[in-house]
Amino acid sequence: MNFLLSNYQPIKTPFPTFADAFYNLLPQTEQLDIAVGYITADSLIELQKAVELNNVQKLNLIIGMHYFDLFTPVEYKTAIQLNRFLTDNNIGEVRLVTPFRFHGKLYAFHKKDQTIAGIIGSNNLSSIVDSRNGIYESSVLLNEPSTLRQLNGFICELKEKATDVISDLDISEFKTNNSLLEGQDFVQKATTEEITACLAARTDIIFDIPIKDAPQSNLNVFFGKGRETKSTGVIKPRHWYEAEIIVSKNITSKPQYPVALTDTATFDVITDDGWKFKCKVSGDYSKNFRSEGDLRILGKWLKGRLENAGALTVGEQVTQAVLHEYGRSAFSMIKTTIPNLWYLDFGVRR
Repeated sequence: MNFLLSNYQPIKTPFPTFADAFYNLLPQTEQLDIAVGYITADSLIELQKAVELNNVQKLNLIIGMHYFDLFTPVEYKTAIQLNRFLTDNNIGEVRLVTPFRFHGKLYAFHKKDQTIAGIIGSNNLSSIVDSRNGIYESSVLLNEPSTLRQLNGFICELKEKATDVISDLDISEFKTNNSLLEGQDFVQKATTEEITACLAARTDIIFDIPIKDAPQSNLNVFFGKGRETKSTGVIKPRHWYEAEIIVSKNITSKPQYPVALTDTATFDVITDDGWKFKCKVSGDYSKNFRSEGDLRILGKWLKGRLENAGALTVGEQVTQAVLHEYGRSAFSMIKTTIPNLWYLDFGVRR
């Protein structure tokens, strides 16, 4: 048995993280059984891709809390999509616990009809995406045969006695609040006073930043090559919300646009929907536009808006058709008279 800890400062330990253990086990896993309380849409699509990249032959996922605590529409649609992928290929299914709320977090890794490892602790499925949400998680990695038999036995009993396949259930009530940036590191909710001051300070200096539909970059980084650890052979998919916008030189060369490697390169933003975080430009001609601290912040802000509007399905590419359905193919970057503060607008009038 070994501890798995988040290792956020100031408590840095010699123990690996949950994500380290999870991905290190995948290349030797033929079947993966998971029973967790909560999921997120991005963790579901990244789980599917991780299974594909590492040739896991079967995946069974049990979701324990959402039948009672509800899904968001995006989470439900992604769970249905994953179940369809698994059942159509006869490699597993997604099931919901229905008699009670199941809040456990259990992971069982199998090879050749034997359970080779297990994880139990506080890590919900979102931990596979290393979300850096400021929550310190702790789990244990199990390898004793008797303990693994008990773990596997409980998951099997839970599946047989207390779950239903998600597609067999009539689910029509959903959460209305789907704020991806809540609890995200490096992001704050702007106060009413901050928003009011920002709006009043807007100038006529505006840059419209096109959202390109490149198949493996910009908002589609997820579809690029996964990150391979040469020493282990583990392939981790790029994060669903990872994003870096490539801005053309005819925009970045204009006066007042932030310039890489200068005091203007990193700046604060307040968004039209009330979030506050930092962004940064870098690279030749300041062409790379990204969120500071975590590339997923900008991705959550942009892709989350597309998802919530029903224009983008998690796991599908951002295309011009998606942007057309949403109603915008660019976001506006508006300079304010407040030093180092820009206003970002991706709203749509409907």
